[in-house]
Amino acid sequence: MQDSPSAAELLDAVAAYLFSELRPVAPREQRFRVLIAANICATLSRELRAGPEPSLRDLTGFRKLLGESPAAEPVVPGLDPEVLAREAARELADRIRAGGFDDRLGETVAVLSEHVRRKLEITRPDYPVVRI
Repeated sequence: MQDSPSAAELLDAVAAYLFSELRPVAPREQRFRVLIAANICATLSRELRAGPEPSLRDLTGFRKLLGESPAAEPVVPGLDPEVLAREAARELADRIRAGGFDDRLGETVAVLSEHVRRKLEITRPDYPVVRI
């Protein structure tokens, strides 16, 4: 464990500096890149604060849709929940493309909507999300 400030706090400070102080005085042709850097820092900060929870929730939902036990051990030595969730997402996408969930559209949309909502909480927390 590191002393204060934490990694998330450092990223917040860099994002605030880039957005509030550097962007207004940067050459016009560089302002967009400064804004991108500020947004990257802010997103990374939110990812650090969220920890593995969003990936674990995605993994549980994807496993349930795939017919696997949602309670299956989510942590495999050497693999983090994000890697496992991405693998499950790939399998789910392949099976959706093959028509494997045409008869479970409501359940599939509900799980995927929550997945997208969690992603937006990290990348665009101010984005207006409509729950369906």
